[in-house]
Amino acid sequence: MHITRFAQVALLISGMFISASFATAQVYTWKGQNGSNNYSDVPLNLKPNNSGVVNIRTRTVTQPTIAHAQQEAEPGSLADKQKQLNDAISAENKKVEEQNKKVEEQNRQQKVENCKIARMNRQFAETARIGNREAFIARYDADVAKFCN
Repeated sequence: MHITRFAQVALLISGMFISASFATAQVYTWKGQNGSNNYSDVPLNLKPNNSGVVNIRTRTVTQPTIAHAQQEAEPGSLADKQKQLNDAISAENKKVEEQNKKVEEQNRQQKVENCKIARMNRQFAETARIGNREAFIARYDADVAKFCN
């Protein structure tokens, strides 16, 4: 009996969560070209004034309000706003690409400078009169291999 009661409570709680999630969603409806009713979670052509809103509990359809129609009549439809956003993102991406090219060029120039310095160090190590000259030559050979390839 205890497990059954627990299952009933769990089922009741999950049913409340499911119905709450359905209550927050909107269902749009409109007449299709062939006269059939169409239902969707997004309005026709992404414009709420083209579709009615269905109340799931009462199964009634509310036609779009004047506020929606005025909002859509204003310049800057959803598609226009998306295009503006895409253009802004594209411009930002171009700026980032230009910055990346500048950094790549600076890195290339730094590598050329490092190569020159490594070769000069290698030359000086060959003519140096110190006890650990072979260690310096090996070190500068590694630097030449690292920066000049």
